Amino acid sequence: MLAPVICLFFLLLTLSAAAAGRAPAPGLQPVKKAPSMDGIALPLVSFSSDQGFGYGAVGGMYLYAPGKTPYAHALAAQIFFSSRGAQNHYLRYDGPQLLGPLRLEGRLEYRQEKSSPFFGAGNLSAPNFRGNVEDERYNFDKGSPGFWVRLRGRPFGETHPFQSYVGYGWRNTSVAPYETSILAQEKPIGIEGGPSGQILAGALWDTRDQEGDPTTGGVEEVALRVSGLATFSRYQYAGVTLSERRYFKLSERLVFAQRLTLDMLFGEVPFFEWMTTGGVNISEGIGGMSSVRGIERNRFAGNVKAFSNSELRFQAARMSIFGQPVALGAVVFFDLGRVWHPGVSDGKWHDWHPGIGGGLRFSRRAAVVRMDYARSTETGRQRFYVTFGHMF
Repeated sequence: MLAPVICLFFLLLTLSAAAAGRAPAPGLQPVKKAPSMDGIALPLVSFSSDQGFGYGAVGGMYLYAPGKTPYAHALAAQIFFSSRGAQNHYLRYDGPQLLGPLRLEGRLEYRQEKSSPFFGAGNLSAPNFRGNVEDERYNFDKGSPGFWVRLRGRPFGETHPFQSYVGYGWRNTSVAPYETSILAQEKPIGIEGGPSGQILAGALWDTRDQEGDPTTGGVEEVALRVSGLATFSRYQYAGVTLSERRYFKLSERLVFAQRLTLDMLFGEVPFFEWMTTGGVNISEGIGGMSSVRGIERNRFAGNVKAFSNSELRFQAARMSIFGQPVALGAVVFFDLGRVWHPGVSDGKWHDWHPGIGGGLRFSRRAAVVRMDYARSTETGRQRFYVTFGHMF
């Protein structure tokens, strides 16, 4: 599958550059000009042990303009189906300086999963699980249309590292447990499903040299989400997320990147929120492509989640296509995570769940495609991921 994906990626980059570099009028010297747009579209034809055979398409477009960093507008869309009955469709917009100094971000999505994973609560959940993600004991059917919108700004000026944001998110979750499932037996809060609206707020201290592919600096973030009757939610709970992302340039081509995340939920928390974190970049887990790679998606869940991601990023080659720079990179990584949940045994303090692996990166300016292979060192089971953007 890698060869056609790589070829298509570079073909689209070529078309983008060629469109921007048309021949000048007779008698005029050609002017080298950066294209005002990057476009990427990839077919999603894949297999993973988490979701089976998948097919669909995903695309992204970056529009550039003078004085707008890292871009003026970004649009992304995805249509995805899997052989296990999953659907994940979305449309996303990002305008870093759309309303003067304010950044407007939003996402409209529809998710449906015929076999959504649920292994119970806590750091030692489902001890009898042997890797069969199709086992009905560890699944349920879920549907969840929703949206979120966020307004982010720099109150002390464009060059100041402090940012703050406010927003709102809403989702209506339908839950259909299988008769033999752990979910049907345990009946946690949220088994009735229903709407969950959240007021979102947060603050960041961002000293990265660039947002899309940073090499120095970092981001510290504190995020709050509150859900209750006033937010059109069936459940009343709150969450706090603390995150640290740091980047060290070891050489001209080598960068060490580190992320630490702690997410805590309080109150009447529905079980389908146990797997999510807050903040600007929402993650799932513990387990999966956005938290601990190599472990089954959402394998460990609870009110408190902590995970660490360490990556050594190497820019292996730089090349020029129609005068435009393209980079090929490689990554090795080590992920680690665990959860705590009230009322269950979470094991000893050192009972963390690790995953290791490596991957490839194809990038042009703000556009990055990542492909990762990962393995759980606890179980030996393996995972493969293809998606847009760095993990952090």
